[in-house]
Amino acid sequence: MLIVASNPTKFIQGYSEQFERSFLENLRRSHTTKRVSAHVVYNEYIRDKNHVHMNATRWTTLSGFVQYLGKTGKCVVDETEKGWFIQYINNDPVAMARQEELKRKRQALLDHEERNRRFIQAQVKEAQEKFGLDDDGDENKPAHQPRVEKVSMSLKLESKSKLASVESKKSIQSAFGQDVDDKSGKDGAPSSSFDHETSWKGGKRSAVDAIMEEETRKRQRRDEDDERANRLDHWIQPGLVVKVMDKDVGDGAYYKQKGLVVRVHDTYVAEVRMLESRDVLRLDQEDLETVIPLVGRPVRVVNGIGRGALATLVSIDERAFCAAIQLTSGPKKYSFVFSFLLFLSFLFCVFSCRGRTLPQVEYEDICKVDT
Repeated sequence: MLIVASNPTKFIQGYSEQFERSFLENLRRSHTTKRVSAHVVYNEYIRDKNHVHMNATRWTTLSGFVQYLGKTGKCVVDETEKGWFIQYINNDPVAMARQEELKRKRQALLDHEERNRRFIQAQVKEAQEKFGLDDDGDENKPAHQPRVEKVSMSLKLESKSKLASVESKKSIQSAFGQDVDDKSGKDGAPSSSFDHETSWKGGKRSAVDAIMEEETRKRQRRDEDDERANRLDHWIQPGLVVKVMDKDVGDGAYYKQKGLVVRVHDTYVAEVRMLESRDVLRLDQEDLETVIPLVGRPVRVVNGIGRGALATLVSIDERAFCAAIQLTSGPKKYSFVFSFLLFLSFLFCVFSCRGRTLPQVEYEDICKVDT
């Protein structure tokens, strides 16, 4: 008592700094930058038996302390009918740099989507002009019907059976788009116009190309819608192996250490069990980073196309900071059908894309899973 009485300002200042530091640390970890009641944060803080009491600080009331935080720019505070509300301002340079990087990536993604949209619109317009398609993708009637030519025949002294066999052979070859051999041409057998055959074949192939382009456009639109719907500001999920990137956690003891997400609180806060020490920490997702496993190991898509699906890591592009993955389960498998018409025969080809490969997925959108 005598020591404290001899220099009370020094001790009060020390307890005040310790109280402020512990209070803000609890606010940052438990509520991050969300707006919350000051009484809720204070009640969480005093649960610690070793906490510094407010009567040992230079603030006499919680309202005075909250107003101090607002004046110093450490928090955003406002008074309502239900009392004082507080919102933490994260001034950490690492966190601010990461937020700027995320903002830049989102803007780049929007610009990329806009370029893709313009490119697709240009391709659709070009296809409509080239193949004569209307807005619904149906092929219009051809501008001109294939002309019917008069075939002149030069009959030689040949048996009827031989002439019939030549006619039959030519009909079969013409039906499957084959050219008539030179021998039959020399014998004077009837031949169809080359321009007519080319026009007919081009019309059929135009229909096939139109169908394939329409399927490609539908898939691109589906991917864009999927990307927008599944690109969220939170990504942590139970079962992910993550890395701690906050140097202040445990005074740097857990920096760049890996842990397993065992539970998620309020969407943005993860309960992480460290793999080495087995300690359980409660961290904000801004303090965590995804872990990229070895090629061939399973990962989970945590953001963007295929969000929530399991996949296998196919390859890693370290220069572009992205990876190629192959979806193995989850709701994001795709299949598409291309109908291919070949003259008088109808061939139905189905390309199954279970295990679809996504060639360029950013590191932040995939994470190693606990096996």
